[in-house]
Amino acid sequence: MKIHIFLDTNLGMASRWFLISLVFSLCTILSTSADVFISIDCGSSIPNRDENGITWVGDDKYVQSGESRSIKPLNSRFSVADTLRVFTTRNKNCYHIDSVKKGRVLVRASFYYGNYDGKSFPPTFDIHFDGNFWTTVHTSNTEFYYYEVTYVLKRESISVCLAQTKPGQFPFISALEVRSLESSMYNYVNDSYPLLVWKRVAFGSNKVLRYQDDPYDRLWNIGGYGNGSIPVSGDSIFTQRPHVMDNPPAVLRNAITAKTLNTSVELLMGFPSYEINVFINWYFSEVTRAIAVSSNTTFSLVPTNVSTLPPLINALEIFQLPEPDDKLTDGTNKKDVEGLASLQERFKLLQSGQAILVCQHLIHGIGSNAVLILFRELLNGYGLSGSLPDFSSMDALQTIDVQNNSLQGPIPDFLGTLPNLKILNFADNQFNGSVPASLSTKKGLNLTVSGILGCVHQMRHATISAASPTNDKKKNILELLFAAITASIFVLLIDEDFSV
Repeated sequence: MKIHIFLDTNLGMASRWFLISLVFSLCTILSTSADVFISIDCGSSIPNRDENGITWVGDDKYVQSGESRSIKPLNSRFSVADTLRVFTTRNKNCYHIDSVKKGRVLVRASFYYGNYDGKSFPPTFDIHFDGNFWTTVHTSNTEFYYYEVTYVLKRESISVCLAQTKPGQFPFISALEVRSLESSMYNYVNDSYPLLVWKRVAFGSNKVLRYQDDPYDRLWNIGGYGNGSIPVSGDSIFTQRPHVMDNPPAVLRNAITAKTLNTSVELLMGFPSYEINVFINWYFSEVTRAIAVSSNTTFSLVPTNVSTLPPLINALEIFQLPEPDDKLTDGTNKKDVEGLASLQERFKLLQSGQAILVCQHLIHGIGSNAVLILFRELLNGYGLSGSLPDFSSMDALQTIDVQNNSLQGPIPDFLGTLPNLKILNFADNQFNGSVPASLSTKKGLNLTVSGILGCVHQMRHATISAASPTNDKKKNILELLFAAITASIFVLLIDEDFSV
């Protein structure tokens, strides 16, 4: 697919720069009221200030797991890449950034392997943000990679999680950055969808532009173009005005243009061989468009019949769009992550990530706030032994099923404080003592403690199924026989229905 963009360029060079400045309402010195500007040097504990005037902080405050590793200075291309944090335990490890004002943010994660472990085996793994799949990270021995997403926060915190997907390939991260954006920026896409940066280039520039040239610290790379184009620059002075399309910074001072009036500008995009949906932000006029592209898609800037000057373009942003069904979720609450971490710490078996199953069902009602998150924790029959840790922070739990394990000690009292707990199955374990009053008196709770040795219960408001050393045994046996007979009749009826 070849796309031609026709430009009418009937102005002199100075006038063209004036027009571009006018179209974007003279955009400059760009002061911003950004609420968050966090730069985390992963694996480091010492603050530092880089050549761009950005202050980097260590990551101890934002992550509770992983190991800090250093890269030999000879192998490090950037000061922030001298350290990294690697995660050799658990299937999933997360960074948490609290007290972030709701609104649109830019999150950037950077990765530089640098053969820190001496194995020359760069790993591949997944990265998630706020419970949403972000991308699969591919690393190499020598290249510095970064991934960037722009989206609207649904809560006043951010989580970025790294997930191991292949045996022996441990996730790591070199840097994590969060920047607040203005609410008017990139608002042409529904807030329910993220924008995954595919390409952001400053045509005509001889260096990568970022903070302080761009106060939002977007990374504008040097743009590639065909042989028929030449770079040009101008000395326009830009000033910021309200409602400017995404506040283009100093990138408007440079551009590329065709060598002659009758030639076009060929843009090198580097799209993949498969088709993806993208949104393109052009910086030469207020033109934005969502299209489907692939490696066969090329873009040309072509002068119209009445143009007196060759076509020109300043900058370009390309965002990959998710599929229509891939809307942003509310993510995993930090309290639930902390609760899961306490379970994994107590029961090493759960650190594989396969044993804990946390299902999040999003039920959307009328209105954007009608969202209910249901959590179910199913640890049935995983050979867990020992006492249960305190995971009272997981206050959204509705079902806890730990049947058929070897759990010991008293039944924790904090379980009765979980406000949404409806089903609690402790059957066939080795708990002792009495059922806490917080559980036996909890209204609407279906509590099962059958097969627990030495556990005494009292039934008040909760519905309790429990083994009894005296008269209840006959009753339980009869209930089991009745259930078995009923199940047999039900299966027989089904078989008969299928044989018709």
